[in-house]
Amino acid sequence: MNKVLTLVAVIASLSAPVLAHHGRGATYDMKKRVTLKGTVSKVEWRNPHVLIYMDVKDPDGKVVTWGFENSGVSTLAQEGYNRNTLKVGDGITAIVNPAANGAPTAIVVKIILADGKEIMSRDNGENPAN
Repeated sequence: MNKVLTLVAVIASLSAPVLAHHGRGATYDMKKRVTLKGTVSKVEWRNPHVLIYMDVKDPDGKVVTWGFENSGVSTLAQEGYNRNTLKVGDGITAIVNPAANGAPTAIVVKIILADGKEIMSRDNGENPAN
C-alpha cells in the first residue's frame, strides 16, 4: 500500500508543473489577436519553445521589444523551419495572442514575411505551441 501511495504522490508532484506550463489561458488572452509590424531583433531556437523577439514602434514612435512564444524546435523542424527561417533585421508582421497582463509578450498565431508568405501558422492547425 505504501508503494502505491508513493507512486501516486510522485505522479501528482510531476503533473502539476506540466499542467502549469501549458496553462496558456492564464498567460495569454487566447480570445484576442493583435497584429504587429516590426523587425526581428533576436531568435532563440531552443526548447521547450522557440522564442522570437521583434522591435515594434508604438504610436509615439518609441521602440518596444516584444517576445513571442512559438512551438518547440522539433515541431517547427518537422514543418520545414530552422534557425535560419527568420533572421535578425527581417521585417515581419506577427499575428499573436497577447499576454493577459498587458506585457509585450505573446504566443504566435502566424508570422507573415515581407513578401506576404505566411509561416508558422496555428490557423491551419499547424505548429500549435506545445
